[in-house]
Amino acid sequence: MIPAEYDSSPKEIRSFAALQVVITAVFLIALFLILGGVSAPRPPWWAMLALLVPVAIAAWFAERVWTRTPSLDPETDEEEQRRRAVAIFAGQTVRRLAICQVPVILTILVTFVAPWGAWPLVVAAVPAVALLAWETTPTLHSTSLTEVLLDADGAQSGLVEAFKR
Repeated sequence: MIPAEYDSSPKEIRSFAALQVVITAVFLIALFLILGGVSAPRPPWWAMLALLVPVAIAAWFAERVWTRTPSLDPETDEEEQRRRAVAIFAGQTVRRLAICQVPVILTILVTFVAPWGAWPLVVAAVPAVALLAWETTPTLHSTSLTEVLLDADGAQSGLVEAFKR
């Protein structure tokens, strides 16, 4: 049984993803402005590269969330299969969100500790927010990958169709 907190509609998942991206971006822009922008000295190349490593690791993990998708029972009626498919996808979206927020949080910590002002936000938070948008927004890519595994045992989840409506 899918936990109730994952019960949602495709519209709710889209709204959740958009809200998370907007809130994160607005917070980071406000932080950037509060810290004076890029008036501080730019970090050395090795520090910029180090700031991007957590973003790359988060991308690697977030792209593998769908691989843990359980297949649906083909004996279940179609409407229940579709409801469960959307609920499972909602759970994956929350997991991807948590994974993608890790480099954002690390970047914020570095911003306050390092002597580079808001440069870490420019270097790492911008790609981290782009990753967050890509991973949490329901796309044909993400829904198709999940649907293939949901339907592995012969079920017809209709996940891609559910998000086309």
